Amino acid sequence: MRGSGEEKMRALIWFVGIVVALMVVSMLHTTGWMTSTVALAFFVALAIWPVDNGLRRRLPGNLRWLGHLAALVVMLLLLGVFFGGVVFAARQITAGLPAYEEPARAMLDQLGRWIDLPAVADGNGGFSGRLMDPVFSFVSGAVVSTSNLIGILSLLVFLALLMLIEGPALSRKLRAVAGNHDGDAYGATVTAIAVRVRGYLAVRTLMGVVTGCLYALWSWLWNVDFALTWGLLAFLLNYIPNVGSFIGGILPAGFAFLQHDPMWALAFGGGLIVIEQIMGNYVDPRLQGNQLALSPLVVLVALLFWGWVWGLAGALIAVPMTLVIMIVCVRIGPLQPLALFLSNCRDIEELKRATSA
Repeated sequence: MRGSGEEKMRALIWFVGIVVALMVVSMLHTTGWMTSTVALAFFVALAIWPVDNGLRRRLPGNLRWLGHLAALVVMLLLLGVFFGGVVFAARQITAGLPAYEEPARAMLDQLGRWIDLPAVADGNGGFSGRLMDPVFSFVSGAVVSTSNLIGILSLLVFLALLMLIEGPALSRKLRAVAGNHDGDAYGATVTAIAVRVRGYLAVRTLMGVVTGCLYALWSWLWNVDFALTWGLLAFLLNYIPNVGSFIGGILPAGFAFLQHDPMWALAFGGGLIVIEQIMGNYVDPRLQGNQLALSPLVVLVALLFWGWVWGLAGALIAVPMTLVIMIVCVRIGPLQPLALFLSNCRDIEELKRATSA
């Protein structure tokens, strides 16, 4: 009877846990504009923490505020480069789209005749009219959206700066509340998260720079328009694993079909595929090593999940968020099976070694 009662209690705990998790996900989805900004600010603060902490350790007490100032400058530069690059690329493509509208409509009309779709053809543009008008509307809307990011970015910068300022005090408060032993354990968890996240961002940045340069050079060699834009997009989209590389490759390949003959465009697209295969399957694993310890399938599912919860912001931080969940779960006994499921490790001990600080 005791065993039956314990099993029922365990099942009840799991049921309550699942219900609470679903409620939390629903809350995050509903309050995405706020919670995604807080999450982004947290990871930005983690990324630039060494700048702030390094300067404050080397400066006398009355000048330690310079560490916060330096971190703020670095943060503004990084965010300015990233979101400025998004706006620049979107505006460049939008400005050049009208020149490709007629070739695109002609190609789509020919495709419609080839696959015999008379039902979708009409007298106001045919098959292409059904497809091109939403495309142009979407791109124009994307430019307007990226231009309205100033308010969100201001809040993000403010939150990240406050996190940096409050970090040391929060650490002392946590130790005072949790006690020395638990405080050390919490500190080790935060350190492990920070190390993994910074390593991940460093590798993604390096991969993005190399991939972007290769894309720009390849586009220039094949005389594809917007070569610089394709390189910039490849760099920016590299922060979204798997999906970002697909989008970054399909856009220049699509413009190549509009600009040149199909065989020529196929050869150009094949070169982009080779670049992605080399960078994704050879260079990236050797740079990243076992640092992530995440299952590739989990990474893809995380992109879909966090993209649904928080949109573009969720896609950008899907991997860091999943890393945080895995590192926290591996340090909580009942949740270790979930951590092992998220990882690419074979057992808990291997996962503990892979996620140690």
